[in-house]
Amino acid sequence: SLCSILFDAAAVGLALDLSPELTRAVTNVICCLCFNSSYHRGDPEFEATLRYSQGIVDTVAKDSLVDIFPWLQIFPNADLRLLKQCVSIRDNLLQKKFEEHKADYSDHVQRDLMDALLRAKRSAENNNTAEISADSVGLSDDHLLMTVGDIFGAGVETTTTVLKWAVTYLIHHPQVQRNIQEELDSKLGG
Repeated sequence: SLCSILFDAAAVGLALDLSPELTRAVTNVICCLCFNSSYHRGDPEFEATLRYSQGIVDTVAKDSLVDIFPWLQIFPNADLRLLKQCVSIRDNLLQKKFEEHKADYSDHVQRDLMDALLRAKRSAENNNTAEISADSVGLSDDHLLMTVGDIFGAGVETTTTVLKWAVTYLIHHPQVQRNIQEELDSKLGG
């Protein structure tokens, strides 16, 4: 866990790059919210998730002529190829999780976002109103997968970035660190 890594590094006075550790921790929390899955370091599915997520961020963050001139896609482009590979890995993982959730689905248990979306889709499908269907309200299987993918991607990157900036701020403002610690100690006990 993030805490044990921080404690171990502090115990031996080791400098630690928090960026990958924060990304791992946030990705695990978002996986739990979206798929009711939590992972341990080294889990192949988790490592693949981290790689594809970072690959998408790295390639999308670059300025590319393909963004301005889409017809340039026909020419060899390493970044575009990497992006397509990462998106394919993401889509396969999402599809796997979706199929698992459909197989395990119960109207009586809502474990995560995927279950909530499946419940909404089934509710719309069971609605007897002719003008309202699951597809008409954007609840096709593809829409569900895109929604979870968007929440996952935005949740991981945004939260990780905010945490990195918060840590950076606290490093440069030790008095704020002390104030936070004092408040935590007074409210939670320390």
